[in-house]
Amino acid sequence: MKEFLHAVWRWVRWPLYIAAGLFVVFVALLFWRIQVLEGDKQTVVDVARIHAYKLTWSDINGDLPPEPDATANNATLVGVDSNSNGIRDDVERAIYLKYKDNKRVAIAMLQYAKELQMEFTDVYNSETLVAVIQEEGRGSLCILNNKIVDSIDEMVINTEQRKKYQEDIFRKYMTSYSLPSTGECDIIF
Repeated sequence: MKEFLHAVWRWVRWPLYIAAGLFVVFVALLFWRIQVLEGDKQTVVDVARIHAYKLTWSDINGDLPPEPDATANNATLVGVDSNSNGIRDDVERAIYLKYKDNKRVAIAMLQYAKELQMEFTDVYNSETLVAVIQEEGRGSLCILNNKIVDSIDEMVINTEQRKKYQEDIFRKYMTSYSLPSTGECDIIF
């Protein structure tokens, strides 16, 4: 009997090993697919949040944030945003101090700066990059002056680390997209 069981085991064990291996691969692929689907759900939520994140009066009214320490401000991609309005403090101060007498231009510039800053805080795949670019397009159209847009780009993308990061996300995630055709300005002045 022992010899019979040994002979049967010799014939049965390889199909069992293969079946067990296939089961492990199936379970691993199932977990991977669940993670992908959860990531897709999160992307949809994040894209909606990016499009909903508008400049408000409370973002721009109130005390001007203090001038951040340049070393601390440039030590990270995001920089210092002490009032948590989505606009880096040094950029917010520069725009306010230069354009405080022209509220319409200042508001449009702050909107664009906030949208440009999202490249550092909200982009992690093609869908989120497109959402941010679409919002930047709205802000740019709100300003309607390429020189001013370029000056904000220079203020926000002002270190080699930030320039490289922007180039990297564009190279990695860029895809085709269209710009919104209405609703350029978050705040109508």
